[in-house]
Amino acid sequence: MMQLRLTPVVKALLIACFAMFLLQQTIDQFLGGDLLGWLALVPSAFVVEHRFWQLFTYPFLHGDVMHLFFNLLVLAFIGGELELVWGRTKFIKFFFACTTGAGLLYLFLQLFVWKGPGLHMPMVGASGGIYGMLIAYGILFSERVLLFMMVFPMRAKHFVWVLAGLEFMTTVFSGKAGGGLGSAAHLGGMVTGFLYLWLPAYLKIMQKKRADSSSSSRRSGGSGGPGGGGFGGFRKPGGSGSKSHLKLVIDNKGNKPGGDPKGKNVDRLDRDTDNDPKTWH
Repeated sequence: MMQLRLTPVVKALLIACFAMFLLQQTIDQFLGGDLLGWLALVPSAFVVEHRFWQLFTYPFLHGDVMHLFFNLLVLAFIGGELELVWGRTKFIKFFFACTTGAGLLYLFLQLFVWKGPGLHMPMVGASGGIYGMLIAYGILFSERVLLFMMVFPMRAKHFVWVLAGLEFMTTVFSGKAGGGLGSAAHLGGMVTGFLYLWLPAYLKIMQKKRADSSSSSRRSGGSGGPGGGGFGGFRKPGGSGSKSHLKLVIDNKGNKPGGDPKGKNVDRLDRDTDNDPKTWH
């Protein structure tokens, strides 16, 4: 059973989403207000009326009790572990990057692809951030076991790709009808979450390769001759006959519990940071 860890940012998000749901339902259903029109992500209002704040407020609104419950459930179980690994600042930046990416994809599809009545259709919910967190969880805790559809045990690294495939198929085959819109936003959150982790790590890898190549070139006089270690004086790790394996990394800057306060510890994304098998029920 996965351990529930209610960390500070996760607690704040849970309280904010629950409080906003109560406020939204009270104002719109009983007081005749239109909080949904002001805070949900409505493409026409975003573009024509310049309600740009909707891109940041829509994750705190939800359509119904079940929508709210499942989003908060995953946030509570998955978000706490990610916050413990990353720290508060990185976790909250990641969450809002994913919700923003999901919202931008929704706007693009409604404004330039589907158009029509969808321009006035509001989008609500933290699902973009939740699906982004699922991608991160599958990368950081790849060997843990989750229950797909609450029944089938599956490693986290496989779980997230199956989930992404299902969301993609729903988006393509449902279109703007049915669950197509929601699935498109979910995919936006997942893609944003992956890029948020992958791009900085890739840039660090390329920077390190250039530095190693430059250093090797200076030592060999800039040639591939004896002592050059290969083309352009670049010597691969492990000798000229070995393959160079690039590893995707995340620098947690000492945010792990008990981590290096100077931020020198680095987690490798191609291995699980916790090898103990755990199951989320």
